[in-house]
Amino acid sequence: MDRQISIRNGGSAGGRITIRGVDASGRIADAEILGSRAAPWEPNAHPGSEVFRLRTGADYLVFRNISFRNTGDGSFRVAGRIRGLHIEDVSAQNVRRFFEVNPGGAEQSASVDDLTIRRVSVRGYSKGAFRIRGDSSNIVIEDVLGDSERQDGDNFAIGVALEGTAHNIVLRRVTMMNSHDSRNEYWNGDGFTTERGVRNVRFEETIASGSTDGGYDLKSSATVLQRPVAYDNKRNYRIWGDAMIVDCVSHDPHKRGGSGLQDHFWIAKGARAEVSGCEIEDFDEQTTVFEVESGGSLIVQNSSIKTNPSGRLSLVREGGHLQITSGQ
Repeated sequence: MDRQISIRNGGSAGGRITIRGVDASGRIADAEILGSRAAPWEPNAHPGSEVFRLRTGADYLVFRNISFRNTGDGSFRVAGRIRGLHIEDVSAQNVRRFFEVNPGGAEQSASVDDLTIRRVSVRGYSKGAFRIRGDSSNIVIEDVLGDSERQDGDNFAIGVALEGTAHNIVLRRVTMMNSHDSRNEYWNGDGFTTERGVRNVRFEETIASGSTDGGYDLKSSATVLQRPVAYDNKRNYRIWGDAMIVDCVSHDPHKRGGSGLQDHFWIAKGARAEVSGCEIEDFDEQTTVFEVESGGSLIVQNSSIKTNPSGRLSLVREGGHLQITSGQ
């Protein structure tokens, strides 16, 4: 298919409408939606089309047992203001972006309230797996896998991107892998990002790996990471806002190209981060464990740090603050 399906109506809080795949006998089975995106995709090839465009009024819908292949910027696109959307037991292969919040047509804004995404896998994306924007709120994303499979050339690949004033969000057992972007001198490509204006985000047992920039690149306020894992990213944790990181794992940062240092933790100017109970480990002498910009503050408590003796424990620029206490 090469055109979207627009939905303007839905159910109610007490009567959700379910759209799901079944076989010819009516038994539950994945329904495959095949798009026109180039496969394998490369820069300047056909990007594909969005599929489901959810406009204002498309409330309390449930999508289950659907498989997308070769689709464009939004297997699901929230193009208006909706609520009560559930997406469960869905997979996608080779997409520009799987889930998008972006106003369209006469809509001046787009957002989703009461969003649940469970048991979803997205394999092969050039732009991202999920982008949630506007004043979206009350969101749970859990048991989800995103792997870009190193599709490169669509400028700034991100696994999960939270933007606008999105708030009250939980990501639980979400894994984002291999976001890759080598288009610019500074290689971008992140596992998870939150922008300024986003607030009250909680990461629980999430994993970020293989990104050409940040595993977690977070500008939000009131951000908590509980038992997160980051490895094989250029900078495993990049904090621009305020964040509390508890019982984390940070292993083996890996710079694949472009400018910038290879770090476990990078703290921006004016940012504040508290790290406790973490396991920090690698043996590459090119790694800087803690990089703190001027005006940034990082407190590390009760954490294990095992690195190459020839590597650099810290790079704290003038006006920055790093405090490491006990448990080393």
